[in-house]
Amino acid sequence: MDNRIHEEFIPNEVIEEVRLRTDIVEVISDYVGLQRKGKNYWGLCPFHSENTPSFTVTPEKQMFYCFGCNVGGNVFSFVMKRENWSFVESVKNLAHRYGVSLPEKELSPREREENRLRRRFEEIHEWAASYFHDLLLRLPEGEPGRLYFAKRGVDLATMKSFRLGYAPERWDGLLGYMQERGVQPHELAEAGLAIEKETQGKDGRYYDRFRHRVLFSILDRRNHPIAFGARALDDSIPKYLNSPETSFFNKGHHLYGMHRAHQGIRDEGFAIMVEGYMDVIALQNAGFPNTVASLGTALTQDQAKLLRRYTQRVVLLYDSDGAGIQAALRGGEILRDMGIRVDVLTLTGAKDPDEFLKSFGVDDFNKALKGVSTYVEFKYRTLIRATPPENIHEKAELVIKLAPDILKVTSPVEREGYERFLSLELGLTLEAVQREIASQEQKKPKKERVQEYSPQKQVNSVKNRDNIIGTIICKDNPVQPLPTVYLGVYRAERTLLRMLLEDISHLPKIKAKLGGSFWKVLTHQQIFNYLDQDGELPAHSDETVQSRLASLLLEELDISQTERLLDDCIKEILSTQAEERMEDLQARMATLEKSGDMAGAMALLKEIGERLKRGE
Repeated sequence: MDNRIHEEFIPNEVIEEVRLRTDIVEVISDYVGLQRKGKNYWGLCPFHSENTPSFTVTPEKQMFYCFGCNVGGNVFSFVMKRENWSFVESVKNLAHRYGVSLPEKELSPREREENRLRRRFEEIHEWAASYFHDLLLRLPEGEPGRLYFAKRGVDLATMKSFRLGYAPERWDGLLGYMQERGVQPHELAEAGLAIEKETQGKDGRYYDRFRHRVLFSILDRRNHPIAFGARALDDSIPKYLNSPETSFFNKGHHLYGMHRAHQGIRDEGFAIMVEGYMDVIALQNAGFPNTVASLGTALTQDQAKLLRRYTQRVVLLYDSDGAGIQAALRGGEILRDMGIRVDVLTLTGAKDPDEFLKSFGVDDFNKALKGVSTYVEFKYRTLIRATPPENIHEKAELVIKLAPDILKVTSPVEREGYERFLSLELGLTLEAVQREIASQEQKKPKKERVQEYSPQKQVNSVKNRDNIIGTIICKDNPVQPLPTVYLGVYRAERTLLRMLLEDISHLPKIKAKLGGSFWKVLTHQQIFNYLDQDGELPAHSDETVQSRLASLLLEELDISQTERLLDDCIKEILSTQAEERMEDLQARMATLEKSGDMAGAMALLKEIGERLKRGE
């Protein structure tokens, strides 16, 4: 019987058992060098670049938190963010590591068959990768492949780490090897490793897809081979041949070298996108572990989405010929539309990065990397190289061509920088360039216009308050801003939650005095709801809640003055509520006076006076 684990079928008590058995310090130590200081462990944050440790792990609370980037949570939160796992993947991996059995659910016949085919696909590719790899490293037939890689400067360790291989100059090399392991020719054809020859008879004849080629294993996140890229060692056409797409492999969803690069991209803060497999190998070996390549096709939206999971910046490094320039323009547009910052690196004196490293070395490559052009600058220089603007009309047309790219920029400073760049390059005034670009934005449908994040401060108080936490209007909901939160209330809410996390018995008093919906900060309300319903937070609450929870748990609490602290916080919130009600009455009264409703205004004035007498 085949089974699989479903997130919804993992009971909370099982998740809690996994959490309790897991040593958060041990898990995080696999990624971060931690040093004990008192009760906590400290290290450099793996989620942002820093020189002074601000990342802390608290074994007592089984939580982590970074005071630099405000990311925090439990062990599930950490591995989800670090490995880009879903919650169920994090539970499964930690359960396996710490010996916790998870419940399983019986599959339907269709699901069982799909799982069987997937496992067979993976098994066949694992055997194929071993076959090609062993030929390259150990067998006499692999000599042409060894000579090719030796000429390209690829050593044994690199061959092993990238699982490189060689397909012999035979029609049935892989077919014979697989038949010895019970794999039928039609299965190899379905996996994309063999081709069926068209015949008039019922039984077709099969032959190996890859022959007399060096093989580049395309590995998934688990380092399992799922496809191959192959380069001919003779005049065979095509020069580069890739595995075809199947029901289990879509080349547009993967990037070559990502099995190693995902960690390097996070560490470096950006990805380098190149064209060739050998470019990836050469750059990763030269100390640029953040290098990847598309799989013989133009960059796709799915590949851009994959990159966005790891970084917000990509440096495109394509060949400087016409095809490479067009690929950079198309790829840059896709990445830009995904909200990724795009820079373009152009190398001179070599046809590709591999040759550049051999000719000039790592230091010169680093210098070139520091001198990248932004996507807008690259596109501008490409356009003027093809058609230099010779008059005012052509200059205006050039600004219009670049306007969509500039309008995608959300940073006002960056946008003005591009506008100034064009004004200086084209000899136009900044105001003229800005008006031209703004006119293009007005021509776009409203639903397509980009709305920037803009900090807003509400003025809803007749008093002079300096301690206001500003609100942010999100581009997805620009109409309704979040309510203003005053600093005193914010601190009082945090303290109340910290006390509840320490001792849930405070809950009845807080609810009796304040009710259950008084929280001004949405995250505070969510945490309180969890505590009110279950007495604790679920392990799979969202990232914002987990980060806020971690920061609360790390705050020191003086338990010697608990009751007084509790009363002070309640008093602060009640006092602010009273002030806000009074301000609301005053505002309503002023509105009625302006409208001429003096009776209504007098009624509100009377209510204000009564509240003042009662000390409200």
